Amino acid sequence: MAYYHEVFGADHLFRIPVTKNAARDLDLIDTDLNNSTMHGGFEVMGSEILCADDFMNQPQHATNIAILLEFNADDNADVVKAQKFFEHVANSGRVRVTEPYTNAYFGGKRGEFTDEYGVNWIVNCRPHDWVQNAPVIDEAPMNEPA
Repeated sequence: MAYYHEVFGADHLFRIPVTKNAARDLDLIDTDLNNSTMHGGFEVMGSEILCADDFMNQPQHATNIAILLEFNADDNADVVKAQKFFEHVANSGRVRVTEPYTNAYFGGKRGEFTDEYGVNWIVNCRPHDWVQNAPVIDEAPMNEPA
């Protein structure tokens, strides 16, 4: 959690460690309870991020997780916030930029980076009405096979 505060400027951090009862119920015999997180979270650029340790498998870097931070390209203050946030994190030396923050096909800007834990982050600054005006690719309902 300290990493996200230091590098991302995260605030409203909280962490609830695993209790002895929860460790017993989850059959966590060799777990360092003080350094294990049952529930945790923080806020980055107004977005609440919730997290927990993975107790069912061996801990590993998360290569299949992406978190998108959305900004409104129609709001000048949001445009500046997105740009400054990406530059701050990219220049920290503690993330790997995988896509520079640059103009995107939808009229805004986007960039991507991977943090020290293998979590992929997308900073997306798009026009507010982009989703409403986006072309329909597949009209199949979400809960039915295409």
